[in-house]
Amino acid sequence: MQKIKYSANPLAQVLKRTCSLVGVGATLAVLSHSAFAACTYTIDNEWPDGFVAKITIKNDTGAPINGWNVNWQYSTNRLNGTWNANFSGSNPYSASNISWNGNIAVGQSVSFGFQGTKNGGAAERPAVNGAACGGTTTPVSSAPRSSAAPSSVPRSSVAPSSVPRSSSQPIVVSSRSSSSSGYNVPANNFAQNGGVENGLTNWSTTAGTVARSTQDRRSGSASALITGRTGSWNGLTFSTGSLVNGSQYDVAVWVKLAPGTPDSVVQLTAKRQEDSDTSTYNEYTQVATATASSTEWRLLQGYYTQSGSTAFQHFIIEATDATISYYADDFSIGGQAPASSSSSSQASSSAPAAKKFIGNITTSGAVRSDFNRYWNQITGENEGKWGSVEGTRDVYNWAPVDRIYAYARANNIPVKAHTFVWGAQSPSWINNLSATETAAEIEEWIRDYCARYPDTAMIDVVNEAVVGHQPAAYAQKAFGNNWIQRVFQLARQYCPNSILILNDYNNIRWQHNEFIALAKAQGNYIDAVGLQAHELKGLTAAQVKTAIDNIWNQVGKPIYISEYDIGDTNDQVQLQNFQAHFPVFWDHPHVKGITIWGYVNGRTWIEGSGLMSDNGTPRPAMTWLLNNYINK
Repeated sequence: MQKIKYSANPLAQVLKRTCSLVGVGATLAVLSHSAFAACTYTIDNEWPDGFVAKITIKNDTGAPINGWNVNWQYSTNRLNGTWNANFSGSNPYSASNISWNGNIAVGQSVSFGFQGTKNGGAAERPAVNGAACGGTTTPVSSAPRSSAAPSSVPRSSVAPSSVPRSSSQPIVVSSRSSSSSGYNVPANNFAQNGGVENGLTNWSTTAGTVARSTQDRRSGSASALITGRTGSWNGLTFSTGSLVNGSQYDVAVWVKLAPGTPDSVVQLTAKRQEDSDTSTYNEYTQVATATASSTEWRLLQGYYTQSGSTAFQHFIIEATDATISYYADDFSIGGQAPASSSSSSQASSSAPAAKKFIGNITTSGAVRSDFNRYWNQITGENEGKWGSVEGTRDVYNWAPVDRIYAYARANNIPVKAHTFVWGAQSPSWINNLSATETAAEIEEWIRDYCARYPDTAMIDVVNEAVVGHQPAAYAQKAFGNNWIQRVFQLARQYCPNSILILNDYNNIRWQHNEFIALAKAQGNYIDAVGLQAHELKGLTAAQVKTAIDNIWNQVGKPIYISEYDIGDTNDQVQLQNFQAHFPVFWDHPHVKGITIWGYVNGRTWIEGSGLMSDNGTPRPAMTWLLNNYINK
């Protein structure tokens, strides 16, 4: 059964996939041609006892396909969830089109997906049969990705390949094989982590899922792999930091298609930040195109000159085929490097900053224009909470969260999502569902968030679960007493590249031992712990350090100071507390980052915790923070 989510923005519709097997009788598809389409079975993700896979039907014929029907059979695997087709049977299985995906134009494709159990065997790759396929297919294996695709397209992500390049921007088209010796990387190459050796720093996507892959690489030990694409504008991005106006840059990257993928055109596009004219796409400049192959690495190389009044954002590696997966490696850029390249000091939103960050939150639901003057990590105060995104069942309001991620990507700073499952600020309707329905909705929420924001660096997966705080009773109803572990399993499945955090209220001062016991019980399901750090006023530096040391010594997980503030209208009291606590956070080897919970007077959760006036005049604590940490 299909459920359509209608966004609060009437221009965006979000397809929501349920996880129940649909027993709808398949009808005989009528093909308007005599040739066969290409049918592909792909495993998108798998874990010890299950898998997510999809079947893609690509119309390689000379005429449209009007309706389709395919079937397949497993030895031991069985399905337990489906989406985007009418399914019938219990092995063998049949799938036929639904109303909106029955017509496949020439050169286009449709995909439908399913989740299954392995039943003690391996994840199988069966042959797909049916009138549309004309027999069996060669199954394809792909790197793990989320099974849900981003559900709407922001204006900034419209396929730049459809936009004529500016005549002032030169374009050089290149397609050299990996054996070519005709290209030399510029001596002053200033791309940081172009070889994907330092995680995914500076790599991200416009949409789709990016992963650091060791399955194939041109050099070194890894490459960047994009999967889960649903549009030609879905591409890998690489952040070089700001570029100098008027300077010409030699830009190159090597690309290889996923195994078994037919040759396809790829392109390298330069993207400036959004200008004020929403009706044009002058921010995009095509740099190079090439025909990529799955059998060898090929070079995309060209020249780009930064110009105009809008700053540079990033380069995009795209493909005209909307669904193919591909690798990229050895990104390089030569030319006049900026005086201070953000790529050398900050990480992209796909990974936490290498240096300990000092972050903050949105202000009254918006990102202030002065945010990146002070902070290098961002969290939505309320925008990313489940109740804010899906206050009405089956209606997603992604727009406020989209703005946070757009800002983070443009400014090359990591996002910490807050929060997946919490007993407060969750949708009220979740409490009216059965346990089975609740479990499906929790998984759906996590899956759709991760699919839309695959570059999320850190996630407060479960918030305030200590008894007496605000544990999520609905999650316990859905999953039983091990609900925390199950929620983290889902987050791991759908956000495999994120740091997964167990976050809780002032565990430095209150319910300290209770939090330690809870965190230890989760074992390796969690990656890190979050210490909110509200209400520390009056604690000495020694008391704070002792508490943090004890959490580290007993839990053994990296620590994030997730919501620090000092609420007092007396400037000196606030300053003295910052001077006592902040050096402990900063100097502690196991504290990986610090997020302050608001900074504008009168617009913070804790009264009196603002650090500056609305016009930017700092309080003494902010001046001290600037002089001793932020501006260092």
